[in-house]
Amino acid sequence: MDTNTPTPPTGFQSWLDYAIATMDVRGAFLDRVFSEGEIPFTDTIRVAAQEELDHLKQRIALPGLRMLEDWQAALATRLGRPAASIVEDSLLAADFANSGVHVQFEDGSDLKFSQAFHVGETPADGKIHRVAVFSDHCGYHEFWIGPGDQISTIPMSADGNWGSGED
Repeated sequence: MDTNTPTPPTGFQSWLDYAIATMDVRGAFLDRVFSEGEIPFTDTIRVAAQEELDHLKQRIALPGLRMLEDWQAALATRLGRPAASIVEDSLLAADFANSGVHVQFEDGSDLKFSQAFHVGETPADGKIHRVAVFSDHCGYHEFWIGPGDQISTIPMSADGNWGSGED
């Protein structure tokens, strides 16, 4: 924020919070008065605007929210929890169990994620498929897995090291 920008009035975290709390909703109200449909109270309009701002703030505070929303059906199936609960409450430490994910790309490069799992289809049909890796400590990532790439689940030992067969 620019140091020359004045601070919001006392009791408001931002100028947007102040703008919504003091916004003139008469235009929106009058627009509805002369049209068909339900006429909202002016306070209802202001509450709706505040809820939109709160939702935007939540999305910013939770960087993985878009990933949770995009993959909610696959996550619900894998984790056995309702999709709405996963989006609302995020993933839990127990969701990451003792496994990791190893992504091997056709060019020889690879990635390993500890305390992680993946969702998405990787059939052997020769096509490129989108998959998502959700890790407890390294965030959420999307990849395109092609016919020469592999993604696999790797068992982790109780001390967090890779299971047998991995380096």
